[in-house]
Amino acid sequence: MRFKILAAAMLILLGIVVFSVYSGSSNEDISDDNDIIQKIEVNNSSFLEFSKDLDDFETVTLDIDKLRKAADSGHVFLRLMEEEYEIRIQEASRYTEDEYFYAGPVVGYNESRADLYLQKNSFCGSVGLGKPRNVTYNIRPADEKYNGKTVYIVFMQDWEKEKEKMEKMEIDPLQFFLINSDFKKHVMSIEIFDFNNKSVFKENYTIDPEEKISSPKINAELGQYRYEIILDNKFTFEQKIQADYAADVSSSETLYIYISDDPENPVTFGITVA
Repeated sequence: MRFKILAAAMLILLGIVVFSVYSGSSNEDISDDNDIIQKIEVNNSSFLEFSKDLDDFETVTLDIDKLRKAADSGHVFLRLMEEEYEIRIQEASRYTEDEYFYAGPVVGYNESRADLYLQKNSFCGSVGLGKPRNVTYNIRPADEKYNGKTVYIVFMQDWEKEKEKMEKMEIDPLQFFLINSDFKKHVMSIEIFDFNNKSVFKENYTIDPEEKISSPKINAELGQYRYEIILDNKFTFEQKIQADYAADVSSSETLYIYISDDPENPVTFGITVA
C-alpha cells in the first residue's frame, strides 16, 4: 500500500514517469518544422511491454534550447504523432535560472491547454486538445540516451476511450480499520453516509487495548463518502473518503482510525490507496 497525501497537488496528469529504453541502432528521424522534436524508432525497448496499456506512443528527442526560444517568442510548433500543433503561449514563469514554465491554448481547439516545464537539460509536458478531439499528449523523459540526447516518450490518452474502459470496471468496495493504541478499552460508533447523505453502514464497536478491528467490505458507488465517528459516546469526528474504480492505477481509499491516549487528539486518521 502507499500512503496518500491528502493535500497534495498534482503536477501533471500521470505525474513524471521515467521509463527505461534501450537505444537501438535502427532508426528513422522525422523532424518538425522548427526541428524541436525528432521522432526516433527505438528497437528492443523495454518500454514496449507497456505499450498495450496505451492508446498510442512514440519515442523522440528534443532540442531544449529551440523549444525555449520558441516559447519565449510566444508560439511553439510541435509535431506529435505525425500531427503538427501550434501552441500560443499565454503564461510564462521563470522559477530559477534554469527552470521555466510555459502554458497556453492549442490553436484551433476549444478548451485546450498545453503545459511545458523546461529545465536546462530536461523537459516534461502535456498537450491537451480539448474539443473536438478530447485527447492529451504527455511527454516524459526516459532514463536512456540516443546519440547523446535524452530519449522522451510521447504517449496519448484518448479520454473517450478511457471513459469507456472505466465504465466497464467495478467500483472498489470501501473498508476501514480500527486500531486502539490506548491502554484503555473504548466504545466507538461508526456510520458511513454516501454523497446523497444516505446512511449505507452503521456499527458499534467495543475495542480492547492494542486490538485491531477490520470492517467488512462495503459496496459503494463512484463518489465521496463521509464517515461519522463517535468515541465513547461523547467525542464526534468526521472524515471523507473517495470510492473509485478497481483499476491498476486507482482504487477506493481505505480509512485507518487510530485511538490514542492523547487527550488533545484521541482519534487520528490515515488513508491509503491499494
